[in-house]
Amino acid sequence: MGIGTVIVVGCGSMGRRRIRHVQEMTGADIAVWDIRPDRLDEVEEMFTLRRLNGAEAFDSVKADALFICVPPAEHGSYMDWALKTHTPFMVEQPITHRLSELRRILKEAEDSRLTVHVSNNHIFSAETATMKEIIETGELGRPLCAFFERGEWLPDWHPYEPYTDYYPSSRDMGGGLDAICEMGWLKHLFGPVEDAKSLCATRSDLEIDTFDVTQFLFRFESGVLVTMHLDMLQREYACQTKIVFEKGTLTHRVPERVMRVLDADSKAWREIEILDNRDDFGFVYGKDDFNFMEPMYQRDTKYFLDKLESGDCGTESLREGIENLQIVHPLVDGVA
Repeated sequence: MGIGTVIVVGCGSMGRRRIRHVQEMTGADIAVWDIRPDRLDEVEEMFTLRRLNGAEAFDSVKADALFICVPPAEHGSYMDWALKTHTPFMVEQPITHRLSELRRILKEAEDSRLTVHVSNNHIFSAETATMKEIIETGELGRPLCAFFERGEWLPDWHPYEPYTDYYPSSRDMGGGLDAICEMGWLKHLFGPVEDAKSLCATRSDLEIDTFDVTQFLFRFESGVLVTMHLDMLQREYACQTKIVFEKGTLTHRVPERVMRVLDADSKAWREIEILDNRDDFGFVYGKDDFNFMEPMYQRDTKYFLDKLESGDCGTESLREGIENLQIVHPLVDGVA
């Protein structure tokens, strides 16, 4: 099927990515809606698109797909519209911030044989693909344990707007569940989770009611133990991974374009190049030098568009997103 028209609801950083991807990949007409007029003004200057006057105008568009890029607390109403109108949709993580909605959403999507996709950006990154390849070659033996860190000062996440307007600052907007974004790629590498523990705290004076530091410990059915640290405190973006194998160690620090691998027998380190197309993205809205993230977002959008073109009604990503939410939600104490 051809993709003639799509609706993008939410015109923040993620909505703008999806708009750009759809236009570049399909040339489809795009209609947009956001409760903030300033964001609508901005995307009208950036792209050729149609501005809607509200969600009530969705029915007049005859859309081939809906991209849901609003805060998680608002996902439910737009998924309901898509399910009711049989409109294929892609929704950002987390699917919703309420576990009670998940079974119904899955059942309705499966019953209607609707094309759906839950964003899982990090499994589409060149970094994840490189780690996966190293694991599957078996050259370093079995992975035994891993350490992962991601941290950045919350006001720097979206420097072009007040951090209190951004959903990670607020439980009411669906904040506090950002570990879900990491669960997808960790399970992609190590398989299903068997057990999970957490410690969470708010250590800063930021005006938030979510936790600004979370520590997780996961045991995977494969036996791998993973320690994960996430924070909204570090004044310089930090993201690094270490995987300890039977016969060596892998390390990587974002945004470096190589991974370092230690062979235990030779005691020699070697570098493996990470191949991506980050140089195709010369500008990332509001954040200099962050183009290293863009290829994974692009591939994520393409995955959904390919499903849409082929009529693929598989709900694997929806099931995966639900499972990840069911793992993380109980670990983040106090999230409604």
